[in-house]
Amino acid sequence: MISVRLFGTRILLDFTAPAWLALLSLMLPGTVLLRTLAACLLHESAHFLAMALLHRPPDSLRISAVGLCLRIRDDALCPTAPLSCILLAGAAANGLAALGLLFFGMPEAASANFSLAMLNLLPYPATDGGTLLELLLTQRWLTTAPERIGAVLRRVRIGTTLVFGGGLWAAGVRNPPLWAMLFFLAGSAGVSSSAH
Repeated sequence: MISVRLFGTRILLDFTAPAWLALLSLMLPGTVLLRTLAACLLHESAHFLAMALLHRPPDSLRISAVGLCLRIRDDALCPTAPLSCILLAGAAANGLAALGLLFFGMPEAASANFSLAMLNLLPYPATDGGTLLELLLTQRWLTTAPERIGAVLRRVRIGTTLVFGGGLWAAGVRNPPLWAMLFFLAGSAGVSSSAH
């Protein structure tokens, strides 16, 4: 892993990022890859802007095969409302961008943004939705029934995988990168998550 500090933020480049990017460049047309990367940059920029507006400076930006992960400095001390706003900012920016791009007649770019927004709202450890769900469940049951948190998270993640995968299959979606991402996210469900 390569680590550099830029404006007080650690930038971490995992070795999996260039490998995943190389694999995607072989599987996807260049325009699709560029649209996806632009949607990812917009997503993380929205997180960064929300952090700046809420006076929660970033600690690190990790670039890996999972994507970009912007971590808040002292995230354990961040109250639930600001952290929720920061987590939802990325998906909100992608959703708004999708609507704007669709309005201006760019359905492919709109689709990239909409897909990224939806994937990030799924309740898996590597996503904003998964982090938010774990945060809310922990806040609800940490002191009264901490064993319920893991059980509920597992059930929600398994159910999401079955419903989402079944919906893709029924709709005839045979997009290999999308299925690979679903399997990757479902496989990561066994790994504990932390706030992004």
